[in-house]
Amino acid sequence: MTRFISVASNPTPADAEAGEFAAADGARLRTAFFPSPDARDTVIVAPGWSEFIEKYFEVADDLRGRGFNVAIMDWRGQGLSDFPKGWPGYFDRLAGDLKAFREGPVAARFPGRCFLLTHSMGGLPALLLLGQGYEGFDRAVLCAPMTRLFPPAQNVLLGAAASAAAALGAGNAPVSRKNDDARLFEGNMFTTDRTRHGRFRDLQEAEPAAARTSPTFGWVNEAMRATKLIHAADFFDPLKIPIRIISAGDERRIDGADHAAIAAQSPLIDQIIVEEALHEIMMERDEYRDAFWEKVDDFFEAAA
Repeated sequence: MTRFISVASNPTPADAEAGEFAAADGARLRTAFFPSPDARDTVIVAPGWSEFIEKYFEVADDLRGRGFNVAIMDWRGQGLSDFPKGWPGYFDRLAGDLKAFREGPVAARFPGRCFLLTHSMGGLPALLLLGQGYEGFDRAVLCAPMTRLFPPAQNVLLGAAASAAAALGAGNAPVSRKNDDARLFEGNMFTTDRTRHGRFRDLQEAEPAAARTSPTFGWVNEAMRATKLIHAADFFDPLKIPIRIISAGDERRIDGADHAAIAAQSPLIDQIIVEEALHEIMMERDEYRDAFWEKVDDFFEAAA
């Protein structure tokens, strides 16, 4: 587990360190640390669904070039981390894992101020944690966060199917048996950058066990439950830190229209849109990534 997945198209950054730590329930979670010379602050990067540490090597170097140390964790059930206890309570456990990672390995390795940068699914446990008033991060940027899977009517139908499947013991059955279209560049809904798309495909093929290809009914059921929680009128009343949502202008993977509703729930949350970008903004073409990083830089620098 304490190793990096290596492919020629995605060289491991200099001085990167692979490791693992034990979550509260004993799950072994794979971690990576990317130190930056003379860094004063740290950024924890929280990946999205079916992603893992190596996909974010370029992002880690982007952040190190900005003077940050970087830490990344494979979520339980993803990458090369353990998956005990199944789907029930999954996103609550992810929120707990994020807190434990921040307060344990990250604080020990990189003491001092810490920011959070999430993508897609990684934004949901972050919101669950921050909505409780957690102050372990100074600021958080949520890239295309999964605040709602689909528009409301579609959610009702899929939610009912997922709940029934989970109740019948079919929580581990895939919602679709087709391969995830993330591996096909033409017509994909993730990025318009062929090189970055191919890089992740190379990683998936090098370590098939690290990437899930289809969500399960159990995962969908828990995602529906967790996203419903963050839409409660008073959910963000305890929020203590500023959050910036950066949305993809050409979002096709999750319900990006919901981001405005989440931002409206608290004066501490704002929303920026990167026009024309697909879902994986950090893996998009340079013109979209440049626009993304400009908004991240402004937001983090304001913390000073």
